[in-house]
Amino acid sequence: MKRIINYQLLIPVCLSLVILINACSSAKEITTATSEEITQAINNDHWKFSANYATPNYGRSRNLTSEYLVTFSNGKLTTGLPYYGKLNSAAGALNGNPMDFESTSFNLSKDTKGGSWLITIKNPNPEVESMIFTFYDNGTAQLNVSMTNRTGISYSGNVSPLAGS
Repeated sequence: MKRIINYQLLIPVCLSLVILINACSSAKEITTATSEEITQAINNDHWKFSANYATPNYGRSRNLTSEYLVTFSNGKLTTGLPYYGKLNSAAGALNGNPMDFESTSFNLSKDTKGGSWLITIKNPNPEVESMIFTFYDNGTAQLNVSMTNRTGISYSGNVSPLAGS
């Protein structure tokens, strides 16, 4: 018995499935800010870093499908990032995720260079030695984290003004 495929019906069904899959995907909301808004947010220390890719120094790199943020406002650093890596020494390692914390006690330095900013935050918590952010005026961003008792990790993502700035 020979099957007959109705191509006039197949194309609209496939197109509908593609539209449905795109509509139901859990993609992050992307907000675009102008380079002036990004500059003002960084200069006023009122910004957020949204991570979309993690690259641990030990283990495989990962796309991040949920919203993971670092916010900085009014001298307060709030970090909610996943950590993938290796514990080098049990001495001094705290329980839980070392990249999920709030801090107001740290050393901050900021340097600008031709459309980019280098923001270094040292000792924001006992397990994090430094967080080095590189922000670009087009909104892209990098974060490199050095840990005290764990392997380091890097994140790629975007920087934008914090809501309400």
